[in-house]
Amino acid sequence: MVFIYILIILFLVLFFINYNYATIKGRFGENRVNKLLRKLDENEYKIYHDLYVPTEENKTTQVDHVVVSSYGIFVIETKAYNGWIFGNEKSKYWTQVIYKRKEKLFNPIWQNAGHTKALENYLGIEKKLFTSIIAFSNQSTFKFKEKFTRAKVIHFRDLYKTIKEKNAIIIDNSLINNLHSKLNKLVVVDKKEKKQISKKHVQEVKLEIAKSKTTNLDKLKCPKCNSDLVKRKGKYGEFLGCSSYPKCRYIGKL
Repeated sequence: MVFIYILIILFLVLFFINYNYATIKGRFGENRVNKLLRKLDENEYKIYHDLYVPTEENKTTQVDHVVVSSYGIFVIETKAYNGWIFGNEKSKYWTQVIYKRKEKLFNPIWQNAGHTKALENYLGIEKKLFTSIIAFSNQSTFKFKEKFTRAKVIHFRDLYKTIKEKNAIIIDNSLINNLHSKLNKLVVVDKKEKKQISKKHVQEVKLEIAKSKTTNLDKLKCPKCNSDLVKRKGKYGEFLGCSSYPKCRYIGKL
């Protein structure tokens, strides 16, 4: 009987991990980047993690990391992917290849451009002060054929070096203080409050899903991993599923 209980518990644990694989892997990547960013001199750089930034549509967009310094503002999108990564600046989707399996991911440069735009509007500053960085796992292999102009696409190991490459002062102290004042308002320490904000963010995405009957599905994002949502057919009719399936198993109603 005890053995059966152990098997049931193991099954439930494995089911939970599999169902939340994309979220767990994403959090692991973000924590890895958090540790790397701690190497920066705290007297020169102020680091913000997991911010929910208001958008022009009176909603929020979730930003993994923001680093503020006199040398510019670095907006970092974490991608804990392994395997070969194919893509270019103009394509809507990139491709991850692991052996013979291929998975699509929404162009992270476009994704982070949305984050940067929200920060630009919220902080009321010029676009030229921002640097967009897409940080992939060290276990990934880049197969890019063209150089990127809108963002720096790097591995985790190159993050510190990439930030330190910017060494010309472009933001004065008075503006720095103003930026900190605004960004500190987005920092939530209380876990319960943070959970509520995250829940509200997911609800906003679900509300967009509810409107999908008369809108373009290309504009809808998965509330779990931010990949595109696609219309699928199942045993009980049509539904919305994550394009990153089976890594992410989010399902939304039509």
